[in-house]
Amino acid sequence: MNRRLFLWGLSNGAIVLALAGAFWIGLGIGTTAKHVHWTVTAAGTLIQIGGVVVLMWTALRLRRRSGFQRAELRHPEGVTEGQRKHLARGMRWTTLAQTLVVGILVWICVRAGAKHLIWPAIGAAVSLHFAPLGRIFHVRAYYAIAIAGTIISAVAFAVSRAPYGVASFGLAMTIVMWAASAYVLLNADRIADRACAEVW
Repeated sequence: MNRRLFLWGLSNGAIVLALAGAFWIGLGIGTTAKHVHWTVTAAGTLIQIGGVVVLMWTALRLRRRSGFQRAELRHPEGVTEGQRKHLARGMRWTTLAQTLVVGILVWICVRAGAKHLIWPAIGAAVSLHFAPLGRIFHVRAYYAIAIAGTIISAVAFAVSRAPYGVASFGLAMTIVMWAASAYVLLNADRIADRACAEVW
């Protein structure tokens, strides 16, 4: 595996995690806005913006440091055509499966009159999709996201009707996503060294 490409891809993963965390905290802010003082909402929004900006800025620095250019994706050095196609195919199928599962779960929740379960269902599907990504991209931290996110989503199924249940779920998911993003960025070189030494 091309180490520069791996670090470039790792920066993309960190950006996705940063944005996902911003989404989940936004869910929490949105569901509590009518029930709390405006200062709480404002503080949450500042945390949302600050968190995503810091993580994305750090991820973009990693991307620049990698020295890899998007134009190299067609024929990256040190990556066979078979490996390139395998990575692209794995990402495509994982994304498609996640989209289908989310759609099916939302439809089931609506049909069953259990709209309060929609967010935990989406959280579970999104979390589980990190497991195959961990295998495809050789990033063990993605397995931790899958496990932690699934556990949080399972708990959320039970407390989704409780006051601030959805908000607590959103906050917990934000912690998982942002912690994972920070971990990947802080340990990028070690993760890259280990992954590039493995068989792809």
